[in-house]
Amino acid sequence: MSNSILTNTGAMIALQNLEATNSSLNSVQNEISTGLAVSSPENEAATWVVSTTMNANIASLNQVGQNLGNADSILGTAVSGATEISSLIAQIRSAVASTQDPSTDVAATQNEVDQYVNQINATVTSSAFNGVNLINGSNATGVTFLASTANNYTVTKAASTTISSGNGADLTTLTTGTDATMKALYNLVDSGGTGGGLAAITSGTLDAALKTIDTANSTVENAAAQFGAVQANVSAQQTFIGNLANTLQSGVGNMVDANMTAESAKLSALQVQQQLGTQALSIANQAPQLLLKLFGG
Repeated sequence: MSNSILTNTGAMIALQNLEATNSSLNSVQNEISTGLAVSSPENEAATWVVSTTMNANIASLNQVGQNLGNADSILGTAVSGATEISSLIAQIRSAVASTQDPSTDVAATQNEVDQYVNQINATVTSSAFNGVNLINGSNATGVTFLASTANNYTVTKAASTTISSGNGADLTTLTTGTDATMKALYNLVDSGGTGGGLAAITSGTLDAALKTIDTANSTVENAAAQFGAVQANVSAQQTFIGNLANTLQSGVGNMVDANMTAESAKLSALQVQQQLGTQALSIANQAPQLLLKLFGG
């Protein structure tokens, strides 16, 4: 092979090899810094498209999970409120029964019952989560919660689904309420009702009075049972959504995550290759200097 000061073939080959090494080294460093083997379309377009779409669905599922957490709180608040009201009605029932004891101070007992009734209304008012109240009559047809979103990475898309709370309740004991059984309870036992309060209940009307109380309590218990059943469904769906999001995230990771152990070993090898390539290029660049010796340089 002839020697030339214009064309240094050895240096050209060494430079090409060094550039190839540097390109591979940049790629490995990018994978290590991002943790991704596929971080952009130029790495692997088809995989990038699938992973990006799945990540969008995972984000939607995570939001659905958060929404279901709020739904669980809304329903749990309604259940807690209804449970407390049922307990208050039980105390009212006991107070009504006590009026048939000649030694009972009916006036004092009436004051207690009026407080129970007021507490029922206070419980109804406070049984709201983030402005949503299922037991004060403001949501007569109930509310609907998003249970899942449509997946857009399948040929046949799964439709979004919802969970309904069922009809809301109105457990207020005021005459402005909409539930007849709760109105009847108020009119029967409260001193401001139309029934005359506890003083009007006699041994002859006791059974009818207790039936009115029990009917109101059944309304409350049915509301608590309904919302409790829906809450269990919401909780189960929330767990499923969380597991599904984790599974999809794991699948995306299998597609795009870098193998850090392998990339670390590759990085070390490429760094050595880079050093050797630089040395080889340096040697090749010095070759034309040898020609000077032929001319007595």
